[in-house]
Order: sequence, then C-alpha cells, then structure tokens
Amino acid sequence: MTFENYKYKHMKKFTFIICILLITSLHIDAQRRTQTIKWFSIAAKGGYGNSILLNIDNITDRNVVFNFFTPSYTFGGRLTFSYGERIGFGADVLYASFGQKYTVNNNNDVYEKNLDIKALDIFPFFRLSGTRGGYLEIGPKFTSVKSLTMKNSIENPMFLPTDKIAENYSLKFTSLVFGFGVALYKNDRLDINIGPRFAYSFSNFTPGHNYNVVNDGYYMPENKIVTPTNPLSVQGILEINYFFAFWGDATCGKGRLMFFK
Repeated sequence: MTFENYKYKHMKKFTFIICILLITSLHIDAQRRTQTIKWFSIAAKGGYGNSILLNIDNITDRNVVFNFFTPSYTFGGRLTFSYGERIGFGADVLYASFGQKYTVNNNNDVYEKNLDIKALDIFPFFRLSGTRGGYLEIGPKFTSVKSLTMKNSIENPMFLPTDKIAENYSLKFTSLVFGFGVALYKNDRLDINIGPRFAYSFSNFTPGHNYNVVNDGYYMPENKIVTPTNPLSVQGILEINYFFAFWGDATCGKGRLMFFK
C-alpha cells in the first residue's frame, strides 16, 4: 500500500469519525434545545368545594353545631412561564367566596349563623408537569378580604350589630396551597386540566384570640375563645390552558419572544 493510499484510507476514517461526532453533537444540542424551550401560557379557571374556619372552641361547644361543609367557589385567570416540558412558574389571580355556617342552640331557641366572605387571592406557584398530563403545584396564597357579612336566621333585639364585624378579623392572611391533577384533553397548544387543591392558613384569622363569632349578644358561650381560627379550603379546580408564545432562537443566534399565529 502506497503512502498516498494509506493517507487516503485513514483520512476517510477520520472524516467519518468527525461526521459521526458532529451529527451526535447536533442531535444532543437539538435535544437540549427541545427540552429547555421556554413556553408562555394563559389560563381561565374556576373551582368549587368546601371551606372551614377551623376553631376548636367553636367545634367543641356543646350548644353549637359546627358545619364542616360550607360551599366555596373561585374563578379567575393564570399566567405561566414553563421551562421545558416539566417545570413551570406562574401566578393565579382569583376572586374567591368562602365562609362558615353555625347552628346555635340557645336554651332550645335554635337559629343559624352564616358568615360570608368575599376576597381576592393571588397565588404564585411552582408547577411540575408529567409527560402524560399530570401535574403538581405548590406555593403561598395571599388573600385580601373585600367584604365580610354575618346573617342570622332569626331576628332578636339582643343581637350585637354586624355592620362592623370585619373589624374582628384579619383582612389579609397567607395560606399554603398544594394541588395536583390530570389533563382531560391535551395537544400542542391547549390543555384542559382538572384536580383538587388544598389551602390552609397557619395564621390566626381572628387576631388577639378575643373574638368568638357565636358570642353575638344573645348566645353567651360558656368559655371565652382562646384558640386561633384557621381558614381551610378544599376545592376541585378546572382550568383551560392556552400556550400563546415561546422563547426561541432567531436566525442571528439571539433568543426572542415569538407568538403563535
């Protein structure tokens, strides 16, 4: 074999190896870019479920029936930034309605008390999505109470005025939220998801431990309230999520935001 043939043969091997390495590198880079593409989405969502204002003194009061199911609902929207297919960060802005119902037995005079609360919730979250449409989400929820009303099922001149009842409650509180769910429908641009969401506030909704909602001037509880009131809610959430843009690479090599047409 001449030197020229030897050189030609090894040059072909070297060129073949370089091509394989280049193709492999391009394939790995393409996978990396696919995995780390950045998506932007908006969602409309609503939820319905149960709310409880947990208070041990109200629950253990033998003259008070503490209702463990008071309907709550929420609706609003969401903006999400997703890094790749699995990791997402975003925020919900939601209108919420929740409260607590009580049945009071005052010397065999039975009546209902209904505490109704309207609020604005802001929920920044971290979201982990699965490859088959499942998801987990967690984050703090910041609640701002907009209105708080109390209604009694009977009229009695001994009832304390309820027009300033909101002064006894904390109008801003924070809850820890955890949720999960599955996709009912999913394609490249649209998701329809459903799942439960749990929220619990570790802060006292009646600061100072000096207010008992059933101590209304007509009924006088045996014990002063000394335990905190902690809002708890469990809801089923339905959301329609639409991917409207992504952060991609332009021809000049710099990334830019691109909207779907």
